[in-house]
Amino acid sequence: MTNAHLIEDHAKRTRNVLYFVTFLVCLGIGSFAYTIPLISLDQRMDFTWLGSAFAGFYLARLIAAPIFGLVADTFGTRRTLISAMIIGCLVPFVYFLIPTITTLYFVQFCIGITAGAIRPVGMAALGDASSQSVLPRQFATYASIFSAAAVAGPILGSLLYADKSVPHVLITLSTCMGLAVATAFLFLPDSAARPSKAANEPKTKLSRHTIMGLLIAICGRTMGLGFLAAFYPIILSTIIGKNGLQIGFIFAIPGAATFLGLLITSRFSHQKPHLIQVLTGLLISACSLYLLADCTQAWQFAILGMTMGLGAAWSIPPSMALASSATDNKGTVFGVANMAAGVGFLTGPLLGGMIIQNYHSPLPAMQVLGLLGAASTIPICAIILRDRLHWGIRTAYVLTGSMAAILLLTAGVRMSHDTNSPTDTLHRFTDVAMGTIVNLTLEADSREQASMAAKRTITAMRSIQQDFDFRNPEGSIGRINTHAGTSWVQPSLRTYTLLKRSVDISHKSNGVFDPTIGALTSMPVYYAIDPTIAREKTDLVNFRQVLFDHEGKRVRLEQKGMVLDLGGIAKGTIVDMAVNLLREQGIRAGIVEAGGDFYCFGDRDWTVGIRHPRNASVYQTITVREKGVCGSGDYQQFITTETTTTPSIRHHIINPSTMEPATESIGVSVIADTTETADALATTLFIMGPAKGTAFLDSHYPDSASIWFLPNDTVTTSSNFPR
Repeated sequence: MTNAHLIEDHAKRTRNVLYFVTFLVCLGIGSFAYTIPLISLDQRMDFTWLGSAFAGFYLARLIAAPIFGLVADTFGTRRTLISAMIIGCLVPFVYFLIPTITTLYFVQFCIGITAGAIRPVGMAALGDASSQSVLPRQFATYASIFSAAAVAGPILGSLLYADKSVPHVLITLSTCMGLAVATAFLFLPDSAARPSKAANEPKTKLSRHTIMGLLIAICGRTMGLGFLAAFYPIILSTIIGKNGLQIGFIFAIPGAATFLGLLITSRFSHQKPHLIQVLTGLLISACSLYLLADCTQAWQFAILGMTMGLGAAWSIPPSMALASSATDNKGTVFGVANMAAGVGFLTGPLLGGMIIQNYHSPLPAMQVLGLLGAASTIPICAIILRDRLHWGIRTAYVLTGSMAAILLLTAGVRMSHDTNSPTDTLHRFTDVAMGTIVNLTLEADSREQASMAAKRTITAMRSIQQDFDFRNPEGSIGRINTHAGTSWVQPSLRTYTLLKRSVDISHKSNGVFDPTIGALTSMPVYYAIDPTIAREKTDLVNFRQVLFDHEGKRVRLEQKGMVLDLGGIAKGTIVDMAVNLLREQGIRAGIVEAGGDFYCFGDRDWTVGIRHPRNASVYQTITVREKGVCGSGDYQQFITTETTTTPSIRHHIINPSTMEPATESIGVSVIADTTETADALATTLFIMGPAKGTAFLDSHYPDSASIWFLPNDTVTTSSNFPR
């Protein structure tokens, strides 16, 4: 075998190992990064915390990229890669020592270091292992590896977190990193650590303006990507519902389109890279991001996500090849390029979070970042005009800058009209509280008044939720549970009165509604555990053992091991409190909606839809005024199990008498005078079914109405349900 063949075999081996190692690392990071927003949502973290956490991840990438690029040029790519991946392998175990959401954010920051190293160092190694003539094709292949992991990562993450298990996600992350370390250590050639100088190959040196233009465009593109990584799962869950697997697939579509697009473009990447290809790809992606804000259906997200991914596939190979040709120190140049990307990834979530705080909706943030992505192409657009049409660089910048200013001004006017129309007194806000999406539709004289009221209300809802949440050991319910069977606890007055009302409903329903069901529901994925284990908790579920000291306003649970869980009523209570707070701030009318439960208030009629539990369609619209509407269904949290004949669903609504998921209904919606009553009745009537439920309503809540969706696909309503 000739020396040339040996060199080529060596280079091919290096490339293949790099591809495999990169895929493993990005698969682990992708699955972890996808679940972080969902974990944050379950942990009741707000948008600001989430944006800051992702900003920390991208800050680590930003810092790590140039440092590891320089280290790779000095000490070689092999040792640099292995060192970075060891960090990613070990840091997940910190969570097992300190299992908090803050620890997860720390892990995310450290994983950002590994992510910041893998791209520039891998690109440098690939550049050294490839000749200039095939470099665009190899970069297209390498980019497709990242895209393949971007597809597989969210899907894997959705499967790992289907049972809400954080350890499963972290173990998978560490395993992927460990396999990557072992592969690189055993199979990546030592000579990959020696940057080669291909002096005999022609170089395409780039001008200073071109290099800066590329870096600015890269930064603009990654601002949008950083925002989507932090908020896209929440946006999807808000608009199309909390179907984890469906969200995972839609989230992965841009990456899948990029992967497939790169496979196609790699066949044509033997040609000299051009800035025009970079420009068109970036503009396609930016426009797609802007239009995502107008999507309301899953298929719309899918199409625009695919378009966005194809735009990335068209722009990535030529931009990487052009950057590689800038200098022989490939580790340094790719470190700088990834630092520019890191600036975008860092500022995207931060800027998006600030826009969300102002507009109380993530959709305007998507539009702003899409526009900024388009505006970031101004320098390379000007360079193209200079080189192709022989314009002066100043003339080109003036023209492209003017066009961008007109575009930004037009879009700004549209956003201002959408959010503050002088002919519309209704103002809409979206945020996170109580572990769900909260939507406020407020009628006020000005957006400023509505915005201030919305901010105060969301803050109050979060505070009240912490007091009611059994997961918070410092809250009233958490303290009562901690001292179960041992001592009296004085909760807040609002918690004391809510518990009194909860136990009153328990008496009326003869225990069908029972706040002590927490002995079971406080367990992770309680609806999926062995029924024998669930039934062992039966003696701890008894509302009659919730004792009240009326004079001292104290509460005590009679048995050790008893746990209060107000999940069947507290959300409605908080919505009612939010409505009262809005009224106090001068809001005339509106809707407070939290996770599908809402209250319509004010001197006007509101038309709302009742969804069918088995599809996303609206089964019936109703008109309400000063009413709460709440629903319960087996579709919100569930697993599907295979029996001997047909699949069955084990869901989160437990019948206290059997300690098994209730089977009389698949969905219930209730209309009542308060959201608290509607919330508690939705749980109760779901368990009872229509036969017992209608009699229960007639006896105790004659002014409330209900609709039942049954397992045999029939629908039953109470006699007073709106037609």
